[in-house]
Amino acid sequence: MEPVTASPFTPSLAFCGYSGSGKTELLLQCLKLLKANGFSPAVLKSSSEVHAPIASKDSQRFFDEGAAGVGFVDPAQTFLHLPGSDFFQGSVAPEVQLRRQIPFDILLREGGKQSSDWKVVCLHPSQGIPVLDDSRVLALWSGVPGSTNPALLARLKIPCFGPGEEIKLLDHCLETLRAMRRQQTLKAAVLVGGQSTRMGHPKAWMQIDGRPMALKLAHLLEELLGVGRVVFGGVLSLIPKDWSISNHQELERYAVIPDRVQGFGPWGGLLGLWESEPNTTWLVVGCDYPRLHLEALEWLLSQRDPLRLASLARHEIGPLETMIGVYEPGFRYLLEATWLDGGKQINRRMQRWPLNILKVPEHLKICWQGINTPADLEQLIQQSSTQ
Repeated sequence: MEPVTASPFTPSLAFCGYSGSGKTELLLQCLKLLKANGFSPAVLKSSSEVHAPIASKDSQRFFDEGAAGVGFVDPAQTFLHLPGSDFFQGSVAPEVQLRRQIPFDILLREGGKQSSDWKVVCLHPSQGIPVLDDSRVLALWSGVPGSTNPALLARLKIPCFGPGEEIKLLDHCLETLRAMRRQQTLKAAVLVGGQSTRMGHPKAWMQIDGRPMALKLAHLLEELLGVGRVVFGGVLSLIPKDWSISNHQELERYAVIPDRVQGFGPWGGLLGLWESEPNTTWLVVGCDYPRLHLEALEWLLSQRDPLRLASLARHEIGPLETMIGVYEPGFRYLLEATWLDGGKQINRRMQRWPLNILKVPEHLKICWQGINTPADLEQLIQQSSTQ
């Protein structure tokens, strides 16, 4: 597998401004606030030339305020620094390299005025602001005495914040990023590529209420998102010989996106989805959840935080429920890093990743009950017959 080397949409903010405009101090304040609110931020610092002694000192300041990892970039090189480790030189795009090494959910960049990041521009008392594309600026910061220019602010029509308003500035930026992310593509996938070893035959085609389960789930997802926004992920199992013409016709309506890698379980299917559409957020449903209904999916989407890597349910006792969840594009980096590291213990690793963990309402918990064995199926049939 060739891992991704270009960055899809991920939440990021660049703090830009001339030297002396207060961008480092503002970034440190935002780091502290993000950490206090449950985020796991990382930092990239751009400069004309990276010097290891200075970078080491800067790293410690960022770590002290909650940075999960720090990268330093100049035109010739990239150095990455993780807590408790020495510097090492990156070989690909710095954000991608940083994301492979450590999980984080939002990137703060010091400098990077030429980057495509959304920006907070720090005003300078005498030099004003650097020449930038105003359409990429979310907020202005007037943290240095004498830096406010009423005429400039009136012309730019961009919100401006000052000392004591760090929380307001950060809230404004985060809500704007959330709103933009929600406008990006959201699609759904029914994952059908499992071996169904314990069941003894493909779970995707088991008849539930007179319909193959995978088709039943695909129709449910279409009710939620609309026609044309649902696919199958994985390799389709052999179609039963006794299938009706209507089942064949319905199956043909859906695109089938193959696994990107083999031997990685359903995660190979999720990587395949991003191989096809790198910037899409995927609502993923395994093919073995016959009790899932529309209210549960609507609740899940209402709880989604597009700035987190994924939104997943967890019951009071037990592991994460990973096969009904919303996965943002940034999650791809962690999957690839896990695969490149042997593809082992992903569920254990996920316990340490910065995810949006949800508590399922009591009346919806049954929707997260899958079926894996013939006994599970028999119990489901008996319950259905008594209702």
